[in-house]
Amino acid sequence: MNYIAFELDVLFEHDFFSELGYFFARSMAVAYNAKDPIVMVSCALVLQALLDGHVCLDMTTLEGTQKNLSETGHLIVKYPDAETWTTALRKSSMISDSIHTPLVLDSGLKLYLARYFHFQNRLVENIAQRVNFPSPPMDETLIDEFLEEFFPGCDENHLPQKKAVKNAVLKRFSIISGGPGTGKTFVIRTIRRLLSLYTKKIGQAEQKIICVAPTGKAASKLEEGSTIHNALRLLIKKPGFYYNKNNLLNKDVVIIDEASMIDLPLLARLLEAVPLEAKVIMTGDKHQLTSIQAGAVFNDLCAVNELSSNTISLSYNFRSRGKTGIEKLSKAINEGDIQHFEALLLSKDYPDLIFKDYDNSESVMGILQTYIMEGYRPFNDAQNAAEALTKLDEFRILCAHNKGEYGSLQVNHICEKILRSSYNSDIEEKSFIKAIMVNSNDYKKGLFNGDTGVAIEKNGKITAFFKDLDNNIRQYRYSDLPSHDMAFAITIHKSQGSEFDSVLMFIPSRFSPVVTKQLLYTGVTRARKKVIIIGNLDIMKAAISVNVKRHSGVEEYLGKQIRKQIS
Repeated sequence: MNYIAFELDVLFEHDFFSELGYFFARSMAVAYNAKDPIVMVSCALVLQALLDGHVCLDMTTLEGTQKNLSETGHLIVKYPDAETWTTALRKSSMISDSIHTPLVLDSGLKLYLARYFHFQNRLVENIAQRVNFPSPPMDETLIDEFLEEFFPGCDENHLPQKKAVKNAVLKRFSIISGGPGTGKTFVIRTIRRLLSLYTKKIGQAEQKIICVAPTGKAASKLEEGSTIHNALRLLIKKPGFYYNKNNLLNKDVVIIDEASMIDLPLLARLLEAVPLEAKVIMTGDKHQLTSIQAGAVFNDLCAVNELSSNTISLSYNFRSRGKTGIEKLSKAINEGDIQHFEALLLSKDYPDLIFKDYDNSESVMGILQTYIMEGYRPFNDAQNAAEALTKLDEFRILCAHNKGEYGSLQVNHICEKILRSSYNSDIEEKSFIKAIMVNSNDYKKGLFNGDTGVAIEKNGKITAFFKDLDNNIRQYRYSDLPSHDMAFAITIHKSQGSEFDSVLMFIPSRFSPVVTKQLLYTGVTRARKKVIIIGNLDIMKAAISVNVKRHSGVEEYLGKQIRKQIS
């Protein structure tokens, strides 16, 4: 057993962190004349933590521990103990307890890049102010009367929805968490209806309401929905948004859907652009995958004790009513019930749940061939763009990875090959339709990262079609599109905010750090009617035990700030 020195160059040679982290640390060392190896390695580690989705490097989870650098366990790196580590950091001129230095070390032994510490503080301050801002005077008796109309003879399953609506109407800041089928969209519609009826009843002007979501797909499910970037109006010639803390949105109510997908900087900027006297209603699924960028802010907010009276959880699935394999499987994943998870996959008792093990006698290509032809046949047979766009949500292939074996890139090429070869007529005489997804923003064309459309190839000419937020079909020359990929198969991350009638989900046959409880749950719950899982049972059982916790100080700092403002 060999212990590796806690030094930048040595650890980099053993792939302990990325090249970006390594060169960031080298640059910081030059700029601040840093020679202490602990400080230099910490620079690389804090950037690596950010790349891994954490807001900070939580030293309390690492100090004094050791990590294997080889599969055999012969090469080991040991982290410094807390006293040695913090003493080294506090001696460095690049680190302090404020944003006046590039790195910030707080009293809880969390190390931040100053930019993210600043975003965290801005978010915490904003939410604490909203929570403690006096609620508007409202006639609660009248609100209860409206609620009785919307929820007549309210049973125990509808009671959380009723509480969520009342909470959102009465409070300045509220949170609603629930999975697919639990009625979040219904609750949002009811909130809007109740507020409209209330203002008319008391003779006030109609409240100005905006519904926003992080992606176009999620925004399209909302009444008069908009993406966050559209609502804030991203500036073209310089960084930032037109609407910000110095130029507020003229809105009385802001409803933020699919909030679990929103990263820390974007949520901070959005809330700063909303007047303090406005109502903010956040909805999402705390069990779902978190944002691709840094932070798991929605999860953090749901865990803040001081926000418990502002937070309502919806658990009853009105779509499946506890009877489907999809709901039972997703519940087993959430609860970490490996035994029940395995039993469900192997039982064959639920027609909406199909499992194909990599290790059985069927070839993966054979399985793919069958389900691609079956799932994409209605899309394949569409007579026009409108029909193709509608049929596209009936079936989708979800992958854990973008690259590698059975990643979305490879599976997309397989799909195209299978679907093209299914045509009996000449390609010049029959159009070929493929699914596409935009992966960058083009504000002039109104196309945004995550927007899904179809490209129709006919007589050597390709035309692309997308639905806008008002469900109007927009046509583009294929060559004019921003960066995009085929989307017969997409990653589970990119499927967030979407639902499909049927889903074919690929889970890698080897261990992968991206395959976690949250990834499995998100993939399974994208399906409304059927999920087909191709994977290795042992890999998935291990994944259920991997509950990813992204490190930040949001929960701790917000709780303190709310208590401080109350006192």
